[in-house]
Amino acid sequence: MGINLLSLRAQKFLLLLLILAAGVEFGVRGPLRAARLGRGWNDFLSPYIQAKVWTKGLDPYSLKVFLSEWPADLHRPDFVAHDAADGTLVARRGVPSPYPLTSFVLLAPFSVLPWATAHAVWTVVNLLAFACSLGALVSLTGLDWKEPRALLFLAIALALAPIHTGISTGNPAVLVVGLCVGTVWAANRERAKLAGILLGAAVCLKPQVGLCFVLYYLVRRRWSVAGMACGWTAVIAVIAASRLSGVPWLPTYLQDNKSVFGPGAINDFTPLNPVWYNMVNLQVLLWQVVRSAGLANLLALLLGALSLAIWLWLLTKHQPTSELLEISCLIVLSLLPVYHRFYDAELLILPLAWSLTAVKGQHKRLALLTLVCILPFLAPGASLLNQLAEGGRIPVAIGSPWWWNVFAVSHEVWALLALGFLLLCAMAIFRTAEGDRLSHVESKMKANASG
Repeated sequence: MGINLLSLRAQKFLLLLLILAAGVEFGVRGPLRAARLGRGWNDFLSPYIQAKVWTKGLDPYSLKVFLSEWPADLHRPDFVAHDAADGTLVARRGVPSPYPLTSFVLLAPFSVLPWATAHAVWTVVNLLAFACSLGALVSLTGLDWKEPRALLFLAIALALAPIHTGISTGNPAVLVVGLCVGTVWAANRERAKLAGILLGAAVCLKPQVGLCFVLYYLVRRRWSVAGMACGWTAVIAVIAASRLSGVPWLPTYLQDNKSVFGPGAINDFTPLNPVWYNMVNLQVLLWQVVRSAGLANLLALLLGALSLAIWLWLLTKHQPTSELLEISCLIVLSLLPVYHRFYDAELLILPLAWSLTAVKGQHKRLALLTLVCILPFLAPGASLLNQLAEGGRIPVAIGSPWWWNVFAVSHEVWALLALGFLLLCAMAIFRTAEGDRLSHVESKMKANASG
């Protein structure tokens, strides 16, 4: 017993060291970088300015209006005027950003603050959202913070590079993931109204993330959660559109969307875009193979539709088992067919939490493989590899062949593909086991009845 106790203490000591190291990395790459980037260009700047424009009843997608509302306490980089003059600011820099009109309603309170104050408050909000996500997930798993698995979850979550990127750049993805995790926690505690409000806010800020959770609760017939989310979103949409009554914002919005996804633009998934490797959707990988943007899009959508159909079939075939597993599988699959950047992979904290709960179960090998597929996201690998290749630190013989981009630079997409497959397998295996158990119970009941 003394050996076991010593072993447990040693495990906790090592885990605490890991948490300390991960916490230092998180602080340096997250909030400290955010403080530095807050003095310049980041992902929060455009929605902050656009929210201010919206409150004044002007077109938030108009480049001219956007530039006129540039914060007085923020230096404007030289490239802004240059790119605006030649008409490439939207395509190259993604500003004004094509965020949905509903997002500006929720961000309007930040727009009344000076830029420096608003950015500081926004960083604090993101940090709180991340902290709440961790607490909610540990609560959902039923783990105790004193358990080694809960400590390991904290260490890995703190070390995940997409979270560092999201916080340092001020991207709304951090808050949206926090809202979605809060939705799952509230729904699990039968707080449907709170869950619906949180989910509605997530949809308003980042529809490509929030709508996955709406779909889940619709399929699970949690009408109160899904209905409240849709109703809340509709109210925000009405408010957003009413403020711009008579303003022709829709054509500008559609044009901005077209610009950012055009060839060589900031959201283009081909190497024509200098930062194509920052995306994790399947088109990034498929283009390297088929060399056709249209075909890559088609194949990604077909694979996404097929995986969604399999997920729906597994979800509805038997009685529910693990809600966290079902949601984790859906969100991983949702990252593949449509546009997502590296910071959206913060969603992996959900399958991370599930894997650490299942690692002591009957299918621990599957849970361990799931965990292995998440580990590549402990570093911004694609960005690092691209920088090394461009800097000449990787020999041309290695960095130039076709397989370099297909396998090395696109390794995060491969990891997501493998992760989605493993989670589908987990759903199938867990449901098969459940079906076998129910069949055994039914057989036993029939035998007793006949006896």
